[in-house]
Amino acid sequence: MFTFIDSLDDLSYLNQELINKPYLGIDTEFRRTTKDNMRLALLQVNDEEELYLIDSILIEDPGEHVSFLFSDSVVKILHSCKEDLEAIYSWTRKEMRNIFDTQVANSFLDGDFTIGYQGLVEQELGITLNKNETRSNWIRRPLSDSQLKYAALDVEYLIHLYKLQKEELSKTSKLDWLDQDIKRLLELTFKRRSHFVELERNMSKAKEAEILYKFNKVIDEISDREKINKTLFFSKKAQKDFLRLVLLKGLDSACGEITLWRSQLIKDEIFNLLK
Repeated sequence: MFTFIDSLDDLSYLNQELINKPYLGIDTEFRRTTKDNMRLALLQVNDEEELYLIDSILIEDPGEHVSFLFSDSVVKILHSCKEDLEAIYSWTRKEMRNIFDTQVANSFLDGDFTIGYQGLVEQELGITLNKNETRSNWIRRPLSDSQLKYAALDVEYLIHLYKLQKEELSKTSKLDWLDQDIKRLLELTFKRRSHFVELERNMSKAKEAEILYKFNKVIDEISDREKINKTLFFSKKAQKDFLRLVLLKGLDSACGEITLWRSQLIKDEIFNLLK
């Protein structure tokens, strides 16, 4: 069951309730026609007691009545959050913060880097979700009962996943690592800057390939030791870009372009590799 919110008065009342919650499950449905043209169609919220579907087509301008999305005291739990952040920005013109991403958290627990929400729910909770409305038209009104039920399911289990993952991450330093990665993701999403400027190779192709082979072995070893997904830790493209930056600007400067936890894990290894 869910409550459908389609007026500014109802949204204002709901916002007063949600702003006092410790955490919320959040998902969106949207239409994207180009990289920079996105329209939020529906905002789904789970406060652990009830599910809410907020119609952002009928409520064209939420004004200050979605402050729960931008509160530092409310954790917003999403899965693969980047497009959701962009969709919500297209509606509110504000940048979300205090995010927990269950897909990223799964990678820190040595899980699949690209696992979808349905796959994670099945993996962790043994529940199979309906995927029938994945490619639905979310802009057209009225929304069908099937669409609404699908949208509600997309947030129904986020808080369950959050609690399971947070408990596991809290056993090590990985909760802080996750926080660092989310802060960097927010920076990249809203500031429109990339980790690395595309750099040309500044050594022979054979020599670079030799070093990258050794670099990749280091990444494999650390990933196995720390039980984190290798692609999350340092993809092969990131390894190449990082190596070129090291050779161009030095190790300290290159480490300033990655998160602290990554730098702490690889800095000595890369120094020894390049001696």
